[in-house]
Amino acid sequence: MHDGAGRRLSLITIDQIISGASNVIVALLSAHLLGVEAFGYFGLLIIILSVGLGVTRSLVGDPVMVHPDDARERPGAPIGAALIVGTAMGVAFAVVALVLFVTDLPLAAESLVVAIGIPALLLHDLGRYLGFATQRPSYSLVLDTVWLVLIAVAMTTLVLLDEVTLLWFVVAWVGTGATAATLVFVQHGPPARGGLAWLRERWPYSWRFLMSFTALQGAAAGFSVIVAAVAGARALGAVRGALLLIRPYVTFQTAAVAAGVAEVANAGKDGPPSGTLRRTTLIATAIGAVNGALLLVVPDSVGRIILSDTWEATEPLLVPACVQILCLGLIVGPRAHLTGMRRISTVVRLDITATFGIVALGVVGVFVDGAVGAYWGTAAGQAVAAVAWWIAVSAVRGPAGDPEGTGGTTGDGGTSGAEDTGPAGATAGGPPGSENRSPA
Repeated sequence: MHDGAGRRLSLITIDQIISGASNVIVALLSAHLLGVEAFGYFGLLIIILSVGLGVTRSLVGDPVMVHPDDARERPGAPIGAALIVGTAMGVAFAVVALVLFVTDLPLAAESLVVAIGIPALLLHDLGRYLGFATQRPSYSLVLDTVWLVLIAVAMTTLVLLDEVTLLWFVVAWVGTGATAATLVFVQHGPPARGGLAWLRERWPYSWRFLMSFTALQGAAAGFSVIVAAVAGARALGAVRGALLLIRPYVTFQTAAVAAGVAEVANAGKDGPPSGTLRRTTLIATAIGAVNGALLLVVPDSVGRIILSDTWEATEPLLVPACVQILCLGLIVGPRAHLTGMRRISTVVRLDITATFGIVALGVVGVFVDGAVGAYWGTAAGQAVAAVAWWIAVSAVRGPAGDPEGTGGTTGDGGTSGAEDTGPAGATAGGPPGSENRSPA
């Protein structure tokens, strides 16, 4: 079992890397191929889509992760649910496109393209979750690899044909994702009737995921505004630079949580194998220590290549960034364990409480010592959060209760009661801006 779990963790990590590479490639290409104004508009579309992805994951993806029987025995139901949510978002985008067109404002055509393609993009994202939940991460890896290849081909074609406009860039980006999403039907079957019924059935879980996601996004935005207002844009740039440097570990942590959740959730009534919690935490913390050590020895020349002029402001933040990485590693095991056992109320309370506690300490740090103080504050908050997670997981005894803690049962015959911010939300409770809820 350990070999199988290790292989699944490796595949999930590779998938997260490829998914992240797709993000980076699209961002770099948009920055280099589009004009400044078009690049800004494309960034706005990305932000809006990221919010849509977060909502869909809360409503569909995260509940699937903690109910793997749904993914195995009736995948058509969550697939149908995702398409329903995606269609609703598509209609909203179409209305926005119409308003923009009537008022002769930019992004009308591009918004219409997103409106048409967003159901498929959300389906692609759900396909990754279905692969994780059924312990077949190779399915997720195929989905992301195909999209990456298609993006590369489409963007190369645009360059060769000299058709690099914002509209065609969006068409290439959305179209390739929609094309790759058709593989979800091959892997898991077509959508089934009952998507709305499934959404209602899993609502006791999904509204909590949604509340957690909303709190995280609000805290992230608020923290960025406060840092910029108190310490200036340079300090905010330094914090963002440090977050970029720890992103490789966040990618691994996301994969480790996804693998751990799948192991625990698929264990059934017998509970997770002995040592799963300890093993997951040790692996995550050990890799975090290696990652942190590498950050501390990064030469200035390499740092400047990565962050350009931001490196000088970011370098003093590396020590607290390493502390943060270690704390994130310590959280991996408890998060995966509680999530897989469906301790929804516990996980959401920890997420929200830890997030606002970390923000509070970070804000205090900003007033004390600018960017350095902000990062030490968030690192201290992460340490407190790690302790809280371990206290919570130590208090777990016996089978999980229902989402409200009343001991009810779920529709799949198991007992309910936990939450995960999903394979892409492993860093909930991290410093605002570090959460990686957008693997697509």
